[in-house]
Amino acid sequence: MGAYRAYRMMKDPDVRVKATDTDGSVYELFLKGSKDRIDEVSFISDADDAVLTAVDTFIDSLKGKTVREGAALVKEQWGTLNDTVFSLADELITRYRVMIDGAHEARITNDDVNTGEKKEDRRTILVLSGKGGVGKSTVSINIAVTLAKKGYKVGLVDVDIHGPSIPVMLNIPKVDVLKGESGIIPLVLPDLYGMKVMSLGFMLEKSDDPVIWRGPLKNQMIEQFLNDVDWGDIDYLIVDNPPGTGDEPLSTAQQLAGKGEAVLVTTPQAVSTSDVSRSINFAKNLNLSIVGLIENMSGFVCPHCHATTHIFRSGGGERLASTYSIPLLGSIPIDPNIGVAGDIGIPYVHRFDASPVSDIYSDICDKITQK
Repeated sequence: MGAYRAYRMMKDPDVRVKATDTDGSVYELFLKGSKDRIDEVSFISDADDAVLTAVDTFIDSLKGKTVREGAALVKEQWGTLNDTVFSLADELITRYRVMIDGAHEARITNDDVNTGEKKEDRRTILVLSGKGGVGKSTVSINIAVTLAKKGYKVGLVDVDIHGPSIPVMLNIPKVDVLKGESGIIPLVLPDLYGMKVMSLGFMLEKSDDPVIWRGPLKNQMIEQFLNDVDWGDIDYLIVDNPPGTGDEPLSTAQQLAGKGEAVLVTTPQAVSTSDVSRSINFAKNLNLSIVGLIENMSGFVCPHCHATTHIFRSGGGERLASTYSIPLLGSIPIDPNIGVAGDIGIPYVHRFDASPVSDIYSDICDKITQK
């Protein structure tokens, strides 16, 4: 590839996105707008001249459109441009839309209706993993949203005291957490099917403030999140735990007094399955009913040729499930759009609801609800 060629390169864009195509060509797109209108769009790339001309014409067609008109125009261009340029333009407009909407695509409101009711047969499911970096928070969010999309009343609570990622992955800014007559009032995301959310991250003055707590303070906070939040008559409470078998998952399991359930997350390689086996035994020792195991990052599906490459080998989740006689709920491949969704704060199964990976999450949740 040659040097970058600039097309109306702008200074201080509102949003910018970048990706590398399968042939090695790099594209970086920029957008500047006023309210919901696209004022300027430009890009740089080192692709061939013929490709650059087509991309330039397409990018120029977005100028002057509203954000929603621009998104529709992007979709109409499917098939006339390569997948990378389409995905980048779609991501560029989506990021700008999220920015002008204030934060998350969903409108964030505090639910001031104190139900005072707690559904006695609600299921509380701990999402656990013995190892960090397996995508546990991503799995937690997408399971919660998928269940809510199926019509269940769902709560999502983040008990990762030292690294709360739910606020970042849902792009929820600092909000005022209120206390009502029946307890702490969770945030409600109406555009995410009314899902309720609570995290310590909402209470931090700054997102990068460290939480320097020992066990007793962490245990107290977890007890409040499980018992003192006015979750109402939800059907499922999904609990995103930090990796390992330390204070947070231990305190959560003990607070549930044998009524909790566990979903384990692993990746295919041996170093992950070995660590997750400890979480399986942890769940058994604490009388957590094991719903099943999810193998995340189970191969990479190329968005162009649709061939699957097993980056981290394959079959580790299936072998682990067989060894411990627990169900394998599903294997989720890597999709680059999972990272896109997490970065812009829109859950993958909501943003890419017609994708094969969203179908896998739907199947996983069907197995959860049937247990």
